[in-house]
Amino acid sequence: MLFSAALIVRNEEKFLESCLLSIRGLVDEIIVVDTGSTDRTQAIALEQGAKLHEFKWKHDFAAARNHALDLARGKWILYIDADERVHSVDVARFRERLLDPAFVAHSVQLHPRLGSTAYPELRIFRNDPRIRFSGRIHENIWPGINRYRSQRGGRIGTSELVLSHEGYECDQYYKHRRNLPLLRMALKEDPDRVFSWCHLANIYTAFGKERQGKKAWKRVLDIVRKNKNPRSEDSLPFIGMIRWKLRHNQNALALINEAIRRFPANLQLHWLHGKILMDAGHFKEAIGVFEHVLSSAKSGQYDHAIAYDKRLLDVFPLSELATCYFKLQDYGKSGLYFEQALQIDPSNLEYRVKRALCSKLENSIEIKHEPEP
Repeated sequence: MLFSAALIVRNEEKFLESCLLSIRGLVDEIIVVDTGSTDRTQAIALEQGAKLHEFKWKHDFAAARNHALDLARGKWILYIDADERVHSVDVARFRERLLDPAFVAHSVQLHPRLGSTAYPELRIFRNDPRIRFSGRIHENIWPGINRYRSQRGGRIGTSELVLSHEGYECDQYYKHRRNLPLLRMALKEDPDRVFSWCHLANIYTAFGKERQGKKAWKRVLDIVRKNKNPRSEDSLPFIGMIRWKLRHNQNALALINEAIRRFPANLQLHWLHGKILMDAGHFKEAIGVFEHVLSSAKSGQYDHAIAYDKRLLDVFPLSELATCYFKLQDYGKSGLYFEQALQIDPSNLEYRVKRALCSKLENSIEIKHEPEP
């Protein structure tokens, strides 16, 4: 058997069927490990031909995932969540690549939210007992991959597989309640885990605990500032703290400048910089920033290791450029940018109305300055 899919699930009746249908024909078997569902999750798994197993929840995602890996029989494993979908792919070509003995793992392109760009994530790896997850939440396969490579070698490949995650579009309250104690336990065990601190801060914010959120952002900022070799994800605490300051009407310019020095290819930081300048009335400076965002997006010269709202690459900077030029009373340029934004988002009534207003104001200025006969 060449290829297995491994899932852990609990009360996923809303998503599971679509997930399983998306990998049918791609994998040779589907291992579904249920950690205590009370809905139709188990029935759906069986209806779709998955091999269903139960596992008592131990407040440890790695333990559940590793149990699923232990049950897989394929030479390769895809780990996927119930609220994710695999896009269509040339199955024969993809599976042929798995026959190459030079590789130990392959990344996929993951869209973490609907309407976001994708980033690479390691989801496919050899079925070997040395390759196992670690961490009770935000479980990590890389220690296992590195353990295997230190003994056997092997390259990391880039597959053509594309996944989309849909779970963030629904109410996150119950997931937040589940994850909060797990994050607290995980951070006692690994107090320097950046993503766990970011997740904790976001949960505090979702629950309206702004002071605890600020404390978490400050703590993780201290951690990433000490990193001699910063990673793309190290930009997340800066973005989180900048947004916290903006929500509380605090000056974030020094922090945004520091963040851009550290992560010059991060488009979201530049976007936030432009918004801060615009809100402060520095429209000409903001125009330069938004033009940089547009040109970087068009050329592809930005950090692709993290995901962005796709609108950040076109319609958002276009609409902000239109607003800046409107504030500067350059209604001609403002109207042109609103028109470009409208071409991308033709259902946006705001852009349509403002484009018409720009045209009206520009015409009135022309009439006002016409020479008298």
